Amino acid sequence: MRTPFLNIKPEEKKQVYSLIIVLALATLVLELSDVIATGGFVSNIGPDNIVYLWIIDMIITIVTAGIYAMAVDKMDRAKLIKWLALGFALVFLLMRVLFLLNAPDWATYPLLYILTDQFYAIFPLAFWAMVNDLYTSSEAKRLYPIIIMGAALGSILGNGLAAVSGWLLQRTGGSAPSLLIIGTILLLVTLAVLQFALPKRTVNARQSRDESVDVAQTIKVGWDYIKNVPIFTFLAISMLLSGLAFTIIEYHFIFAVDQAAAQDPLQFQTFYGSFKIILIISILTAQAFFSGRFLEKVGLKNSFLFQPVALAMSGALAALIPGLVGAAGAKYLMRLVQQAWDEPARKSLQNLIPDERRGRVAVMIDRYFYDVSTIIGSIVLAVLLFLRNLSVISQGQIINVYLGLAIVAALVAVFAAFRLRAKYEQSLLDWRLSRSRRKSALDGIEF
Repeated sequence: MRTPFLNIKPEEKKQVYSLIIVLALATLVLELSDVIATGGFVSNIGPDNIVYLWIIDMIITIVTAGIYAMAVDKMDRAKLIKWLALGFALVFLLMRVLFLLNAPDWATYPLLYILTDQFYAIFPLAFWAMVNDLYTSSEAKRLYPIIIMGAALGSILGNGLAAVSGWLLQRTGGSAPSLLIIGTILLLVTLAVLQFALPKRTVNARQSRDESVDVAQTIKVGWDYIKNVPIFTFLAISMLLSGLAFTIIEYHFIFAVDQAAAQDPLQFQTFYGSFKIILIISILTAQAFFSGRFLEKVGLKNSFLFQPVALAMSGALAALIPGLVGAAGAKYLMRLVQQAWDEPARKSLQNLIPDERRGRVAVMIDRYFYDVSTIIGSIVLAVLLFLRNLSVISQGQIINVYLGLAIVAALVAVFAAFRLRAKYEQSLLDWRLSRSRRKSALDGIEF
């Protein structure tokens, strides 16, 4: 029998709940640090400068992801997660020390933002690489939307803490960076859960025996799938274009919030955290009652239409409703669909890749294409802002241009998603998607 609400079998409970706790704690730390870094940067340095930060951040992330890719398919992924938890615990402790030493804002907030984004880039990749070792494709479609609820829970707690603390710190005269020590403590708790609470289970996932694995080899392996397996070809195109639309709509939201918050970092933090709580509660509700069951019914080949359609609607919403209301509604819609629907679908699709290549292909799909699209979007925004500063174009015209670009990119991504759907069955016959020898052909079949 299964647990009626969460659709979990009794023998799966301990492992699934442990994974949810790990993901929740890591996400709590990520969200808290993200709100502190974003609020501090935008309010003290300015929203226009964030596009330059994004370019630098994405370049660093590409390098970081490449280093991660050299290790992910060659070592025990549970050990990799433990090292990441310990390493980032020390990182947040060191950042707290820098703020205590009154290092300049132009150095501390960008550094905190970049380090937080490296955590966001690497930890989920390693986490899902480990989880994909534990479950079959059939189990993945049922359990991944439930496990991802840990991210939603962590987001609620992290953003709730950021919002409440922002309100309190405004009245007590405290500073947001004082909260960074909480991140260190919670990551050490995450390490303890990984070490002692996660059930001991032998995983016979095959690891790469290629001693020459490096960034070039990672790109070669990932590109082989993207070039020769049609579903990954069109997924990559869709993600590249969707990432461009994401970058534009994200900037529009940050710009609108900064204007409404009157450049007050704690006021920005309070609103930003509160908004994300509402968003994550919606995501959690969708994941609990909708995503897993509907994904099983709709099937993977139909699942990748939803995100680009949502992005096109988000761009139109921001264009039709000026100011904070339209910007917030646009971000709400695009993030709801991305996290409640598209992410579980993408992880389920990656489960088709053999164990010894999955980590490197995931880096290409989940990071490199997103990073490149963010860089392109940031350069476009930077050029528009530069033209505004030269009085060649007005702020209102800038908004119309970049939102129009976001809508066009999303519509082309919709076309790519339709092509993915058409090529789905053909792609499944490709030898590159042969299942791992550790899984029987009968795995996941329910009688």
